[in-house]
Amino acid sequence: MAIGKASKKAELLKAIENAEPMEADFLTGLSTAQVEKRKADGLVNKVAKKVTKTYWQIFCDNFFSFFNILLFSVAILMVIAGLDFSYFFFAVILLANIFIGLFTDIRARHMVDKLRLITDPKAAVIRNGKESALKVQDIVLSDIMILRPGDQICAGAIIVNGNVNVDESLLTGESNAIHKAPGDEVLSGSYVRSGTAYARVNKIGSANYAENLQDSAKEFDRPKSEIKRSCVKIFWVTGIIAIIVGIGMFCIDLIKIYGLGGLTVTLKDHTQQTFTQVTSETFYDLMKRVSGSLVAMIPSGLYLLTSLTLAVGVINLAKKHMNVQELYCIENLARVDTICFDKTGTLTDGVLTVKEIYDYSGMNDVKLADRIGSLINATQDTNSTAQALKQRFPRATLQATAVIPFDSARKFSAATFPEGTYILGAPSFIDSIPNPAATTQIHNWTVRGFRVVGLYFNRGQIRSNDIPAKSTLVALICMSDHIKPDAKANVAWFRKNGVDVKIISGDDALTVSQIAQEVGVAGAAYYVSMEKIPDAQIPSLVETYSVFGRVRPEQKAAIISALQEKGHKVAMTGDGVNDILALKKADCSIAMASGSSAARNVSHIVSMDNDFSKLPDVVAEGRRVINNLERTSSLFLSKTFFAIVVSVGFLIAQACGFSGYPFSTKNMMIWEIVTIGGGGFFLALQPSRERIRGGFMETVLSRALPAGLVESAAVFIFYLVYRLNPGFMTPEVVKSVSVVTFTILSYLVLFRICWPIDLYRGTVFTGMAFFGIIFFLIDLSLPTRHNFSPIFDISYQEQSVPQIILLASVLVGLGLIYFFVDFFVSLHLKRKYPELRRNK
Repeated sequence: MAIGKASKKAELLKAIENAEPMEADFLTGLSTAQVEKRKADGLVNKVAKKVTKTYWQIFCDNFFSFFNILLFSVAILMVIAGLDFSYFFFAVILLANIFIGLFTDIRARHMVDKLRLITDPKAAVIRNGKESALKVQDIVLSDIMILRPGDQICAGAIIVNGNVNVDESLLTGESNAIHKAPGDEVLSGSYVRSGTAYARVNKIGSANYAENLQDSAKEFDRPKSEIKRSCVKIFWVTGIIAIIVGIGMFCIDLIKIYGLGGLTVTLKDHTQQTFTQVTSETFYDLMKRVSGSLVAMIPSGLYLLTSLTLAVGVINLAKKHMNVQELYCIENLARVDTICFDKTGTLTDGVLTVKEIYDYSGMNDVKLADRIGSLINATQDTNSTAQALKQRFPRATLQATAVIPFDSARKFSAATFPEGTYILGAPSFIDSIPNPAATTQIHNWTVRGFRVVGLYFNRGQIRSNDIPAKSTLVALICMSDHIKPDAKANVAWFRKNGVDVKIISGDDALTVSQIAQEVGVAGAAYYVSMEKIPDAQIPSLVETYSVFGRVRPEQKAAIISALQEKGHKVAMTGDGVNDILALKKADCSIAMASGSSAARNVSHIVSMDNDFSKLPDVVAEGRRVINNLERTSSLFLSKTFFAIVVSVGFLIAQACGFSGYPFSTKNMMIWEIVTIGGGGFFLALQPSRERIRGGFMETVLSRALPAGLVESAAVFIFYLVYRLNPGFMTPEVVKSVSVVTFTILSYLVLFRICWPIDLYRGTVFTGMAFFGIIFFLIDLSLPTRHNFSPIFDISYQEQSVPQIILLASVLVGLGLIYFFVDFFVSLHLKRKYPELRRNK
């Protein structure tokens, strides 16, 4: 396959080299005929399409999983052995799980693909003298692309007009802005930080730089999933143990038949007979025991539960118009304890208005308005400040000879006109002649939460993409940003639910602090301005302050990293090019569909309706999914641990000459269907907003291991009593009381998983207990076959008083031990994670 890709790439490079030159004017672009010629020659920008799972992948994941193949193999052997249909109920559940998984995965794909139709990357292209937005795969060689701030470049190109600053950090890791002028090449995968330019496409498809990186496996990092890693370990360990136990049972039976004088087996009529060769009867008995052991050991439902709960989470988020681009980011959402916002778009609506202008130059109003308008027109900036100024000052008569577009790292834009250079930006970032009166005015506006922008003039010119020093203040512009009506409620939700809010903004720190205080951000009165803060000091600041102003893009990423190094799970929201580095660094990143294409492409979740007020719902959905997954996983694994311990114990006993594994698939129907199946399903649906603390494996094992050991202890106690005193109970009775005991204990585990009991969990437990009793009553009322019930394959013989006392004593004793052990395990976890609140 790699050779095939290399061959195709070589062919494409040769075709590009030999292609007919089409040097269209940048204002005209290619004609329709030229585009068709390029398409006919195959010179189209074919890129790897980013989709969810294909239908074939969905089918394979749900049908051909390791456990499914193992269980289907067991089922085939059971059919060959001639086991009655009633032993195959696990296969009915297995098929139901497969079809539920298929339905959910396909539905999730449909919903996500619908959302992606809106966010699929597009490029602005000039054709036939008109600008149009095209899908990146529709671009052809020699097309003229328009590059604007926030655009992610989708094909390699040569600048033919204009100037841009591009960031290649997603390709090279270096975040410095690189100035590109006519004749310079821009790389696919980089993004435009500032400026506007026209560029002619000279690389397409697999010839692009980004495609080369993907071939070298240097793709963007995927969310690191502890659940995925833990489940894979559980699946492989239990699967290997199941196979070893199954092979061990076969081998020991063969040794007994051919080397130890025969094998005593239980026939279909429950009588016993000894065989000295392999027969249909010996194979029947073996498959009855092996199937009971393997089916109990394999946590196939856990595999389904994991994919199903995550897929349902994707569907629920899609209903909230949140496009999940990485499935396992839902887990990181659940573990988030810190969320970082930019001020604009989250606390405020981002629509700026010019409130007041203070002139320090004596320039008349018409001339001042013209200079501001000419500067905005020259830089072609599209940020919120530029849009507000352009609307207020539409007049523009001057033509610039040199331009520096606004850049979030510089915090200013500039243009050189015949009379000199005008600079517009944050006053603290511009080298100007001191003006005490202006300093006072700036302070008065910022303490009231306004944004302050300064217009400066210098008779010098822009040289080497930098402004001249010691400029003179022309005017201060006061701008207001409207606080969103739901901002206060959103911040309150995060505070109530254990999520720290950090405001990271490029605006003046005092301005950000005032707005953050209004919406209730904890500690917002204490803030830090980052323009002179070295990166080495950031780790000492991140837990002290909640408001960071004058933050450069690189510092945003450094703040995220510092929080992560201190053990926090960090979410980041953003929509602009200045947020990209931080979005890529965060454990879970959320971008706005209206934001830059580069920000959308590196984020895990995209808000389709640009509504930050849904963020609490997004975090709550992540918590629901993972909390319930942890809770219900404990139910599945308690049975797996039980089966492993009991199977290994009886395998050893079988090798020592005693009877082998005694239980069949029928004996665990209540456990499989009601306490695990029904209980797990309904518990997985309950809303749960508590933040996840502690590792997935540690939390699940702490609940499942004590339960599995206690349930297996019940079996060993009864069989030990039987071996020490065979006259006390028959083999049929010891098997039956064991089944009754571990079934009742499974309800005890379900009760513990439901604790603390609320109305929903109380209803689930009561309902499952009711169904269990109904199943037993139905089984009890049906006519028996050879003194064994038809459904659960146990004997309902009249029990003696001592046997009933023993059963009750074992139940009470093991129940107390289980709660005692669980209490100390919970205490240990709470000490390790002080704020841990389980099962709420």
